[in-house]
Amino acid sequence: MMARHSRDQLRRFRTLTEAQAVLGWAVILVLAALVGTIYVSQASRTASVGRRIQMMQAEMETLKRENAALERQIAEAQRLSRLQAEAARLGFVPANADDIEYIIVPNYPIVNSGIVSEPTVTPLPPPPDTINDALWLALHGRVTGFVQGEANE
Repeated sequence: MMARHSRDQLRRFRTLTEAQAVLGWAVILVLAALVGTIYVSQASRTASVGRRIQMMQAEMETLKRENAALERQIAEAQRLSRLQAEAARLGFVPANADDIEYIIVPNYPIVNSGIVSEPTVTPLPPPPDTINDALWLALHGRVTGFVQGEANE
């Protein structure tokens, strides 16, 4: 009787072990399928983004070529000989010294007399000897400008 009881327990143990093995393999297969699905999804997204990048790069190259063509057209339109020919076509002629007339306006306020004075040269101060001197000069320059109301903008 004891042997039969042991055999039944052993059979139940094998059955349980087989069920656990099937369940374990099922979990492994589900996880493998999930990982495969995620991989395929990511590969698809990567390919899609790569294709969009290629399309945008092709569009960028097209726009660069169009910009170069427009820059050539602008350079051609600004060429001096073309501008002179267009001015002549419109009836403009080069001015001679006799063609220039100056108008004097009485009582016109004169801001600058037109006398150009020689610029004054201020010598540069000698470079600071230490880093502390350099920092002090920089800080002093900032504070002095701030106190005088210079925004340096």
